[in-house]
Amino acid sequence: MTVTKGESNNIAGFHLSEIYSPWVTWPRMTAEFLKAKMMPETLKTWVNTSLGETWEEGGDKVDETSLLSRKENWGNVVPNGVVIITAGVDVQNDRLEVEIVGWGVKEESWSLDYRVIYGDPARNEIWDDLDNILEQNIKHQSGINLRIASVCVDSGGHHTQAVYAYCKKRQLRRIFAIKGSSIAGKALVSRPSIANRMRVKLFSIGTDTAKEMIYSRLKITELGPGYCHFPINYDAEYFKQLTAEKIVTYYNKGFPTRKWEKPAGKRNEALDCRVYALAALYILNPNLELLANKMLEQTAKVEVKETKKKLSLNFIKPIRKTTSFVKNW
Repeated sequence: MTVTKGESNNIAGFHLSEIYSPWVTWPRMTAEFLKAKMMPETLKTWVNTSLGETWEEGGDKVDETSLLSRKENWGNVVPNGVVIITAGVDVQNDRLEVEIVGWGVKEESWSLDYRVIYGDPARNEIWDDLDNILEQNIKHQSGINLRIASVCVDSGGHHTQAVYAYCKKRQLRRIFAIKGSSIAGKALVSRPSIANRMRVKLFSIGTDTAKEMIYSRLKITELGPGYCHFPINYDAEYFKQLTAEKIVTYYNKGFPTRKWEKPAGKRNEALDCRVYALAALYILNPNLELLANKMLEQTAKVEVKETKKKLSLNFIKPIRKTTSFVKNW
């Protein structure tokens, strides 16, 4: 147990570990630790709540070259681990940038595609091009076709009204306008507001929270929960953008404040797109384990159907050539 002295000499703060609790057993703590250590976010919570200790970050910089070296080749189909797909759209003055991300059990992720659509966001043509990307059927390795389940489009730039106009007509397709908020500790996704002239659902996104989650997952090197997969065709520029930002700690009256900053001259559109794709997943809040089980059932049905089709083709008798009785009399 540690005792900390606050600003007032009359107030003390206490951190008490579960180790000292008569109601918590060692086997239970061990089991909870083994479960929590699979993901940085859950391990951080376990250290804070179970051990009663302060979490110390193990370094905030992600090495882009290590990510570049672990690219994978899964061809033109979505890998089997993917059970749902989301997308994030970053709006710039002369283009839209889009990342399509597949998600699996315990939020293992696969970056499926990254597109840059050049044009003026004030004109309809660029949004039509975006529709063509978002409406596509995406072939899954199991043989099933998947669609993009949810999309977040950034409305925080110079084209807010254009984003609102686009999203308003497509909310039933779960295409939502979002606005980032860099308040430390803010929830990744907050309840939507409609306090805008076009009465569009607007989700506030805790971008700092999202970036911490993304960076912690980029450091995971073992396949499984939280691991991030990338396709073989991504170049070095993508990974530079994905890892462009860093956390800077400022002190105000002796108290540390962490802030995400982008160094001058660096681009971070890939990171923004990943933040929005992650937010789209959290807006849906799907049961990924349940979806995985349903995917297995659907895959089994497809396999049975294909097997029956092959068997039926094998048993089709060839049509015998006949001749005219009169002609051959």
